[in-house]
Amino acid sequence: MLRPAEMTRLTIGVHAAKRDAMVAALHEAGVVELRPIVDEAPLRELVTPSPRSPVIPDIAAARSRIERAVEILATVTPEKNPVVALLSPPSDEKIAFPITDAASALEAAAQFSDITDTIIALHTRDTATTERLARLDEEEQMLRLLLPFGIEPGQIGQTSLLAVRAGIIPAGVCVDTETYLRKEMPELAIPFLFCGTGDQPTTVVIITHPDASVEADRVLRTLTFREFTPETAEGTVSEGITAIQTERNQLRQQQTEIRSSLEELARIHLIPLEAMAEELGVMREREDAAPLLGKTGSLTVMQGWARSDDLPRIQTLCDRSTGSLSFYTTAPATGTVPSAFDHPRWLAPYGFLTAMFGMPAYGRIDPTLFLAPVLVLTFGIMLGDAGYGLLLVLIAALLLRGTGHTPGTTRDLALVLSACGAAGTIFGLLMGSVFGNLPAFFGITLPFTLIEPLNDPLSLLLLALAIGIAHLNLGLVIAASEHLRCNERRTMLYSEGTWFLLQPCAAVLILTFFGWATFSSLIIALAGAGAMVAIGGILRDNGPLGFFSLTGYLGDWLSYSRILALALATGGIAMMINILSGMIAGVGPVFLIIGILFGIAGHAANLVLQCLGGFIHALRLQYVEFFGRFFDAGGRAFSPFAAQRTHTMPPEECDAR
Repeated sequence: MLRPAEMTRLTIGVHAAKRDAMVAALHEAGVVELRPIVDEAPLRELVTPSPRSPVIPDIAAARSRIERAVEILATVTPEKNPVVALLSPPSDEKIAFPITDAASALEAAAQFSDITDTIIALHTRDTATTERLARLDEEEQMLRLLLPFGIEPGQIGQTSLLAVRAGIIPAGVCVDTETYLRKEMPELAIPFLFCGTGDQPTTVVIITHPDASVEADRVLRTLTFREFTPETAEGTVSEGITAIQTERNQLRQQQTEIRSSLEELARIHLIPLEAMAEELGVMREREDAAPLLGKTGSLTVMQGWARSDDLPRIQTLCDRSTGSLSFYTTAPATGTVPSAFDHPRWLAPYGFLTAMFGMPAYGRIDPTLFLAPVLVLTFGIMLGDAGYGLLLVLIAALLLRGTGHTPGTTRDLALVLSACGAAGTIFGLLMGSVFGNLPAFFGITLPFTLIEPLNDPLSLLLLALAIGIAHLNLGLVIAASEHLRCNERRTMLYSEGTWFLLQPCAAVLILTFFGWATFSSLIIALAGAGAMVAIGGILRDNGPLGFFSLTGYLGDWLSYSRILALALATGGIAMMINILSGMIAGVGPVFLIIGILFGIAGHAANLVLQCLGGFIHALRLQYVEFFGRFFDAGGRAFSPFAAQRTHTMPPEECDAR
């Protein structure tokens, strides 16, 4: 718990006939981090790396096609409101396929080929329809722009005697455009313009002799002319527009039918297709692991890392999956050892907060045990409102019922928030705050009030500074113990011992200087001498930069005053909301509801603001002021070879049910 889990270098040997069964068992268990066998010098000369699996391209192709079908069906599936999706429990429906190897996986995927082809074909038709509708809209727009000119679409084009061109020029000053065209166009070209209003473009029709068409093109290009080539070749403009509208209605009806078919297919086949894609992904990971393994004769060898506590489970997996046709050997952890948290159940949710800063190096201190209580304590004081704390606990409970129902970061965050909300509730009662001073509006006095931040900020400031000095010294104690464990006594003396000496000496001198306490001359003299020795040691260890170490330590300590600042902000803003709500409600009966709504909205906004501020600043006190004293975040996270399943379950688990 104080250090990452003990790791063991593991080497597994299995008969080649049982290799796939062993790999599948390890993959489902997720307890071993496989490493390339060629990285092990002792094994490099004894084994040959296994070749890349030849079925990987087939699995990738089948998975890609099914995932494409899933993407198509997802576009026609109604999306849940994000808040509802966050708070709704995830579906427990899972599917198990009778898959034991790559061949059976491809066989199972082949059963979805017909429905996949149907989905992709429908989507292709839908895409083509959408593109055709866009083209019809553009055609109709251009035809409507031709109405003022009285020409038929079939007249646009070039013959041996005459060329008629039509198009648009982006919005601009129409008079200037017309003047420019009449000036620059050759004599055998006649421009006609219809000016658009506002942002509408200018429509231009150019009638030229074929000999003047090249020069006319040059002039039009200078105006970013966009030419119109109509599909409508016969009839009038009005008849063309009518034909377009008829075709558009038919296409929209077809598109509605296509999307209805896709929605029906999504209702029936989306979950099975998602499960099949996931199963193919699991099988792809197993096949990708082949180059990590080695072989010699009929023996397959795999090597990696495992937690020492998982060795009995690995032994059981070997026996159960291979029928005793396997063995494993262990070796002490040396070299670049991965780090894995070793937390009890109550502490495990806080691990992701440590990992956000960095994984602890193997064999060094894991600070999560110290992070958890201090984070909850400081956040509780910063929030300091029983009403807000209860709401935070309620939100955490809803998250645990929803997306936090399954293990993951959301679940861990919800558990952390529930603890922080409970701390906020307790400290809110001790600081006499329930939605600010709301109880006072009803003449209620809370019986457990010890400190009211708005009335007695000095007491809360002293409490915050006391927490700060204790927290900083805890970091120094941890660092000192690590140096002593590593037999680095000299480093401990200068890095931490000087601070242990300086702090009490400085306290005596400061208290005496301001007259806050009285000490004997001997104690004052000893404190002065001790302070000089400590400062000398700091300067000797850090050189001239030691001065900044002194000011930096003072700054770190004063950073804990943010606990007071956020506690005052929570109570002050909540009180302001209550006062304004009361003033609005007091205007008259009609404004009573408005005042209540204002109060609810204001407290909701304050809850979000203060929870974010409190959590961020509580974490900052950990990451910056505390971790910097001792934490070595140079570890590499343990990455086990594990199947990630959301929509599927292993066949053996299904059989067990």
